[in-house]
Amino acid sequence: MIRKVILCMMLALVFPAAGLKAKESSALQELTELSDTVFQLTRQSQYEEAVQILQYFEKRLKAAENGETEGIMTGSEIRQVSLAYHDTLKRLESEDVAQQEKFKAAAQFRMLMDAIESDHDPLWSSLKKPIMDSFSALKAGIQKEDNLTFREKWNHFLSLYDTIYPSLTIDVSPKQLKSVSNHIAVVENGGFQQMTESSKLERLTLLEKDLEDVFDQVEEDDADPSLLWVILTTGSIILSTLTYVGFRKYKAEEDRRRKREKDWPK
Repeated sequence: MIRKVILCMMLALVFPAAGLKAKESSALQELTELSDTVFQLTRQSQYEEAVQILQYFEKRLKAAENGETEGIMTGSEIRQVSLAYHDTLKRLESEDVAQQEKFKAAAQFRMLMDAIESDHDPLWSSLKKPIMDSFSALKAGIQKEDNLTFREKWNHFLSLYDTIYPSLTIDVSPKQLKSVSNHIAVVENGGFQQMTESSKLERLTLLEKDLEDVFDQVEEDDADPSLLWVILTTGSIILSTLTYVGFRKYKAEEDRRRKREKDWPK
């Protein structure tokens, strides 16, 4: 009899806990699915609908945190999601924000929620190849002393890294991210262009290795191809824009040089 009483008490403790865990998982899954809907609508340029889903997302997040499923995210994760939510909402509502920037914000938001929900194979890991492939072009630009190409490829790399950065703060240690940020800061510093070729290549190699270590923590994901397609398309748009701007700047400098030569007394 005593054994039966103990068994009943144990079941009473276990099953409510399991039910609560299931509710927490369901609530988090719902929020993640809403972020995916925002992303898909943004991809189709249906910004008003995406904003409506975002506003509903906020209500569901508050309800989850204040209701029975309190604790589905840590305080740090809630702050991250809140920042991403407000940034995405601001960009989608603005008529002055370019289409690719809206894509990027929605993709960041989508990948952040996935990183919080997923225990493995996060969506951000699917961008390993385009990010790591950037280094071949960056090193080639240095070796050819082609500063314009290097800057274009570097900006492309920064755009891709910036897209996954919010997700990295969930899955990667602050120490690793700090190391990557330090290497990026060195390249961004104006003194980088004054370095020798070997020093530049060494610095890029250190950054490349740190990023390899970041991606090696997770298995590559067979991520939603639509997400990867949008990220790569966005990167291409940004790269094309930078190339055009760079060409215009180069052409203007050439025109000024020719004019000075023409006006110079013979």
